[in-house]
Amino acid sequence: MQQFDIRTLGIPASYFWAIDLAWSICFHMAGALLSRDAPEELPNGHIRVSAERLVRGADMGRFEYHGTRSDDPNDIYPHEHRRELRGSRVFAAWLNHDDSRAVNTMVVRNIDKGHAYLKYYMVDFGSLLGSATRFPNPMQSGHEYSVTGRASLLTLLSFGFYVRPWLRLPYPAASPAVGRFSADGFDPRTWVAEYPKAAFDNMRADDAFWAARIVARFSDDAIRAIVGKGRYSDPAAAEALAVALIQRRDRVAEALLTGVNPIVNATLSTDGELRFDNAATRYGVGGLPNGYALRWSRFDNASDTHTRVGDEVVVTDTRAMAPPAVLASGDYVSVRIDTRHPQYPTWAPVQVYFRRTGGGWQTVGLDRGLNRN
Repeated sequence: MQQFDIRTLGIPASYFWAIDLAWSICFHMAGALLSRDAPEELPNGHIRVSAERLVRGADMGRFEYHGTRSDDPNDIYPHEHRRELRGSRVFAAWLNHDDSRAVNTMVVRNIDKGHAYLKYYMVDFGSLLGSATRFPNPMQSGHEYSVTGRASLLTLLSFGFYVRPWLRLPYPAASPAVGRFSADGFDPRTWVAEYPKAAFDNMRADDAFWAARIVARFSDDAIRAIVGKGRYSDPAAAEALAVALIQRRDRVAEALLTGVNPIVNATLSTDGELRFDNAATRYGVGGLPNGYALRWSRFDNASDTHTRVGDEVVVTDTRAMAPPAVLASGDYVSVRIDTRHPQYPTWAPVQVYFRRTGGGWQTVGLDRGLNRN
């Protein structure tokens, strides 16, 4: 718990009367709640609360996980087709943000140098990890929508003899401060929030791969340091939460970094050396591939056509030299990287594009060869 001066929050003094009123209402509400179900007091007499920094700008309402806003000329891509929203399903799954929905978003109007624009935020993360805001998560959290027709019908028709799979999961042996949050039964591919969303339903394998790379970057030490910021009174509770986050991170990496050919960070040096990374092996999932089949071509950007140069070459390292002939002329070259892996024979080859510049070769495109329908 921290004490602070409200004047350090950057809130205009003219708003202080509203803040005083809000505090008064909150204290009255808190008094009513505490009289019925008093939370645990810390040794210093404090109780824990959660707060969220107020977003600056004029509140313009919420955004949906589908469609666009008619009042925003910059909002031209339907939200259900935006990678950051489709891929956010992975972040929500890792953290069990089952309350991710339109009501927990915010759109604000900002003005910069006389130009107004709308900025989009996700807000209200009170129902996260093992918490359902004021209570522990229900058993179905992350496993089933709040209303699920088929499962409900099976339960009804079987007079309760049908047992939903998540009801068989063990209750996490953790402090009440953590709530119901563990890696038991967690599968990021089947995780669901409380309510369906078009953007989540539209998540593609490459969206999941993009998000899983971000999740995988959180090291064990980083996760423990973040959990430490919560200042849990019970060290066992902090450890249980850290372990759950680490195990769920590993599940995300195992399931989603192998969903597509995991080639990333491809570069071509001035002397023609190709280098790339394998994101799956980088984070220790999927096992080592047998090798990489490389096929080089010149690329005509105007006609979108390839002219193959040389024979296919198979290498076992993530670096190789390009054929001199492919670099001799033209503004664009391309290499197809086919990762040969016995466990993932259906991985599509990755096509990488490079453009000639005054200083060498610039990576300008990477096509994972997925069906765009």
